[in-house]
Amino acid sequence: MACSADYFIIDNKVYPTKEFNISELEKGISIYEVVKVIDSTPLFTEEHIKRLHESAKIKNLKVWVEDKFINEQVEKLIKINSVKKGRLKFALRYDQSGNKLICFYLQSIEPKAEVYKKGVKIISEKIERVNPNAKVINYKLRKLVKKIITKENAFETLLVSKTGKITECSKSNIFFIKENSVYTSHSKDVLKGITRDYIFDICKKNNIPLIEKDIYSEEISNYDSVFISGTSIGVLAVNQIDSIVFSKNNGLLKLISDNYFEIVNNYIALKS
Repeated sequence: MACSADYFIIDNKVYPTKEFNISELEKGISIYEVVKVIDSTPLFTEEHIKRLHESAKIKNLKVWVEDKFINEQVEKLIKINSVKKGRLKFALRYDQSGNKLICFYLQSIEPKAEVYKKGVKIISEKIERVNPNAKVINYKLRKLVKKIITKENAFETLLVSKTGKITECSKSNIFFIKENSVYTSHSKDVLKGITRDYIFDICKKNNIPLIEKDIYSEEISNYDSVFISGTSIGVLAVNQIDSIVFSKNNGLLKLISDNYFEIVNNYIALKS
């Protein structure tokens, strides 16, 4: 994992990126959040900090810093790097050598405009997360996923249980569309993404049935369209899972995407 931008922060102290050492996050256990930055505004920081607390609770860890301090570190990181657009990570590292709050920029993975129009290919793999509701750094899984998507020339990896049940993707949640309804995995089986929550709100507001259910790999060809969601990508159409092709031109998908884009713009305007 590369540290992007010029500076990073550990416990309110600023360091040049050349001093960044990923081993600091590989010690002990780290819970984290990734925040998208647009027009120098961090998106939905409040929700990300709330989820950080949820991850800590699941792992029986105590968040030793105040929410206000985390938010200040995020704002400080943006200011010292003068970054208008990107994505940053803040992590709480728990280790016997000492706990640390580490904030740094990540390399951007936001798709280009044409990718949003074309959709992306994802590849399925028999991988199961332990405690999927907790956002914990797992470098072993990260390396495995990177190897898979590189080999298959895919955008994402779809995680499938030993019984064939679909849960989520490695860095995003997944939704399936059939006629006028949206389907996704049960909340207990996935990381409850911030963007995922907004999609639930959008569907409720627009009277779109959104059903949580067990979805198995052998039945995905029955769906009309598929999309994934996440902090970095927003709402992104999937045009192919393995060898199965899906329509990216779906009215329901466009409605959800447009509504999410409006939510993001309204949030930025409110914070500016």
